[in-house]
Amino acid sequence: MGNATSAPETSYYDYIIIGGGTAGCPLAATLSQNSSVLLLERGGAPYGNPNITDLDAFGNSLSDLSPTSPSQRFISEDGVINARGRVLGGSSCLNAGFYTRAETNFVSDAGLDGRLVNESYKWVEKVVAFEPRVQQWQSAVRDGLLEVGVVPDNGFTYDHLYGTKVGGTIFDRDGHRHSAADLLQYANPNGITVLLHATVHKIMFRTKVLRNGQMGSAMWKDIDRGMLLKELKPSVLSMFAAVAGVWTLNWIVDVGILY
Repeated sequence: MGNATSAPETSYYDYIIIGGGTAGCPLAATLSQNSSVLLLERGGAPYGNPNITDLDAFGNSLSDLSPTSPSQRFISEDGVINARGRVLGGSSCLNAGFYTRAETNFVSDAGLDGRLVNESYKWVEKVVAFEPRVQQWQSAVRDGLLEVGVVPDNGFTYDHLYGTKVGGTIFDRDGHRHSAADLLQYANPNGITVLLHATVHKIMFRTKVLRNGQMGSAMWKDIDRGMLLKELKPSVLSMFAAVAGVWTLNWIVDVGILY
């Protein structure tokens, strides 16, 4: 992990992932097992910043409106003030840290492999999910729900169940936050490069792969040297978490991106 200013002028990767958030970090860690991966994150690292890592400082990052803040305030289309992550780990470095699994019907309706989904849950939970301390405020909410008939009482569980439950948290018993950035510990260190303070400005694709295997490039800007180009090989899947817009599957197939 390093700042974008430490990157060479030109380099080649099997995968370039733009945005080191709750999707980008686990995707990069997984792909790095058998491929070379570049993960570009426009923000900095969450580590060493108590406003991110410490439960006692929860909310400080959300109220920080400076240009270097790990949060970026925005107003949604329906006029709601909100914040998005501008830091490695994304919004998991800002939110209240509730963790739960998806509803079983959601997994089946989406056509996902239930066995693989359950394995993925455990993969994540081993690093970032914990059983919370149920203190006065939490117990009052739980007891109130049960009193008005939100039953049964499921106790502590990660599973999505009807009734009342105590879900997981990404804050450990010492009050330290564990964000999606922690999932990078699963990455193959020889297969991944993480560059911080790299803001992507343009992604360019060719409709035909060149003889050297190049099919496109990402143009991004670091804090000192201006625009840099990073080349993509044919086996590219890019997760554009930090780029406006989502391309349709037909468009992806048309330009030959593998998925």
